[in-house]
Amino acid sequence: QNGRAALQLFLTSVINFAKYHGLPLKNYPSELIERRITLEDSIEAVRLELLVTEFLVRLAKDLHGDSRDMAQIHTGWPFHREPIDLITELNKAVTEKHISDFIVGLAPTNPTYVRLTKELKIYQELAGKAPLAPIASGPILRQGDHNPRITAIRARLTAESYLTLGPLTDAESQTYDTELVKVVTAYQLRNGLKADGHIGKATITAMNVPLSTRVDQIIANMERWRHMPESFPARYARVNIADATVDVFEDNKIIYHGPVIVGRPDRKTPFIYSNLRSVIFNPSWHVPARIARKDILPKLREDPHYLEKMGFVINGSAEDPHGDQIDWNKIEESEFNFRLRQSPGDLNSLGRLKFDFDNDYAVYMHGTPHQELFAKPERNLSSGCIRLENPISFAEIVLARNDNNWAIEHIKEAVDARKTRWIKVKEPLPIVIVYWTVFEGGDGMLNFRNDIYDYDQFLVEILRE
Repeated sequence: QNGRAALQLFLTSVINFAKYHGLPLKNYPSELIERRITLEDSIEAVRLELLVTEFLVRLAKDLHGDSRDMAQIHTGWPFHREPIDLITELNKAVTEKHISDFIVGLAPTNPTYVRLTKELKIYQELAGKAPLAPIASGPILRQGDHNPRITAIRARLTAESYLTLGPLTDAESQTYDTELVKVVTAYQLRNGLKADGHIGKATITAMNVPLSTRVDQIIANMERWRHMPESFPARYARVNIADATVDVFEDNKIIYHGPVIVGRPDRKTPFIYSNLRSVIFNPSWHVPARIARKDILPKLREDPHYLEKMGFVINGSAEDPHGDQIDWNKIEESEFNFRLRQSPGDLNSLGRLKFDFDNDYAVYMHGTPHQELFAKPERNLSSGCIRLENPISFAEIVLARNDNNWAIEHIKEAVDARKTRWIKVKEPLPIVIVYWTVFEGGDGMLNFRNDIYDYDQFLVEILRE
């Protein structure tokens, strides 16, 4: 009887542990175990032992990221945790009676993952309460405005612990006062919105995201973390697609941070783990066939001189390098087999610097002549490559360990020389391209970003199958 009581206690503990890590309980045989704990039959005792073993094996695999192949879920997923023989180690833990320590030790120790487990519990409790009233759409709200919608906004910000709702009169609760402006601005920063303190359509849309969706986002990000390495090199670059930013880390400190432009939903930037090996000054752009057909051909149909105006030439067509003799309206998309090259210059789509790293998707980092795009809060606008706002500063970081002096003024000189130049990176910089829609910001606060590629919900559905 004591053994069965201990088993019941152990089962309860393991179930709570699975919940804590956002793992769907229906994927485990907990109900079957519950029904058999009180049975005295010897055959049922054997079945009970097998079910408990199955529960632990499934839980161990889930925690260590061994239950599913993420490459089948996310295109190009290149990350893996250090492999271990889970069955052998689990058997050893049972024999040596340290099974709890073994199971706990399988979860990622990354500080972000640990933070997400705590935030999951908070958001699950919030989502379990009565649903918040949706905030109605309407004109932009600015400081000093009086509007009944502000009461619902206060309720939402209070629910997510941005605001402590004190005793207010009806008039006060409907007033967009100075203190509320500060809170809204903080909310906008933590949700990847334009932090102007004005409550417009984008802010209302974010506030109306159901808390259950926030729970799902946290669970999806936790699952991705369970498939990530325990650590990365001491010095590496990380692009967060969902946040459209790049950071360079050195000894756990961020030495570079900047906005980037990433692939739009129909031309997604893939997951990548590679090494940045070369920097090209004043590069030419050899236009991929798909972009030439989808993007450039329509422009040629509108303006037959587009190639000449933008500095393009047709490779292998010396007699008609800009296609002036071609009737582009008669060229079908499937028949567009011209190989286009854009010469270095102010109009070049790669800007003045290109950064190469090995991958299977012809993706690289580069500058851009369209600096105005970096003012947008959502920057999923490219055809898959990553555009940098300040490629010169990024190049200084990348080339910092090269033998020659690549201080920023020398990089500018090489750019201004307007000559194409290829520089090998002496110590290739590891680059990691990931997708975090929930993460800890530099101020230690939890940030959410829009699931621009719909990866979160898709992953959660797979987890719950």
